[in-house]
Amino acid sequence: MKAFFFVSVILLSGVGCASKQPRVVDSAATATPTGEVCFSPDEPCDEKLWKFIQSAQKSLDIAVFDLTHEKITHEILMASRRIPVRILVDAGRSKMNYSTVSTLIKAGTNVRYGKQRSYMHHKFTLVDGKRLETGSFNYTRNAYLRNQENQLYLDDPAIVQRYVDQFEKMWRDGNEVASAARRAASQ
Repeated sequence: MKAFFFVSVILLSGVGCASKQPRVVDSAATATPTGEVCFSPDEPCDEKLWKFIQSAQKSLDIAVFDLTHEKITHEILMASRRIPVRILVDAGRSKMNYSTVSTLIKAGTNVRYGKQRSYMHHKFTLVDGKRLETGSFNYTRNAYLRNQENQLYLDDPAIVQRYVDQFEKMWRDGNEVASAARRAASQ
């Protein structure tokens, strides 16, 4: 029985056939989502992330535990000048000395604190609601210079949608941070 199964698989797959008929494939129906990975400190994961942020055309949603990397912060600020940007951060971590979250708040970026029992420990970015960066990589200098970290970039619609749904839930539940710039603009 095992031999029959093995031979059947070989025959059905075309292995060993002298003349194989070309298959016509609908590329749209069989297209597979792409994915990329990055491992720090061996690879420039911070650069990959800020280029990903720069690629946003319609929206940028970020949930991140720690943010201290000045260039990533700068790219978030630049994006916020041209598209809607929402950032969900851990309240405690964002109030630490080296955090750049206060820079985003002062600039009027739409920031909320995660509302949970312990840490808002997510690390993911959604670009245009269609592409995702996630992994262990915090948006810090240590993450790309010293730590063993990883990033995964995906555009699988089902996976991305799960992250979009999670972000929306956390955003609704989060605590709004009112910046002086946003308060002045609303008056």
